Amino acid sequence: AVVKKGNRKFVIRVGDQNMNYDPFFCLYMTSRLPNPHFSPELSAKTTVIDFTVTLKGLEQQLLGRVLNMEQRALEETLATLKEEATSNTKSLQLLGKQLLDRLSNASGSLLDDTELIEVLANTKAKAKEVEGKLAEARDRTIEIDEKREQFRPVATRGSIMYFNMTDMNLVSNPITLQPSGWMYNCS
Repeated sequence: AVVKKGNRKFVIRVGDQNMNYDPFFCLYMTSRLPNPHFSPELSAKTTVIDFTVTLKGLEQQLLGRVLNMEQRALEETLATLKEEATSNTKSLQLLGKQLLDRLSNASGSLLDDTELIEVLANTKAKAKEVEGKLAEARDRTIEIDEKREQFRPVATRGSIMYFNMTDMNLVSNPITLQPSGWMYNCS
C-alpha cells in the first residue's frame, strides 16, 4: 500500500521494507517476442501495446506507397479530401456550438430577437453549404477508392511476401533473415 509520509514524500511497502515512491514513475518494458504471453494478473496491472503489423494494415500502407509511385496526384487528392472533410466537420460542430451558446444566452422571447433569427438563418445556410461539401467529398472519395482498388493486388502480394519472409525466421538460416524496411525499398 502507498503511504504518504511527511511533506509530499510517498513510501510504498515492499515485503518488509519501506521504499520511496514517486507517483510519476512509469516503467516501459519491451519484448522481441512476436506474441508474448503474460499471466492474467500481470495483464490486469499493465497496459500492453501490441505493435505487430497485421496483414490488412500492411496492405493498406503498401497500397498508399504503390499509389504514391504510380499515381501520385490521386493519392494527393485523397489526402486533400480527407483534410477538407475534417475541417468541414469541425466547422459544422463549431456552428452548432455557437448556435447553442446564442440560444442559451438569449433573453426574453426568441421570436422577438431579430439578431438571433439572423444568426440562425446564417448558421442554417452555412451548415447546408458545409454538408454539401461533405457530400461532394464523400462522392469523390468513393471514386478515388474505386481507382485505388485497381492496385490492391500489388499491395496484397507485397503484404503476403512480407509475412512469408518473416516466417522464414523459423528456418534459422541467416540468409533468410531480412530487416523490416526491405519491403519499402523495392522498386
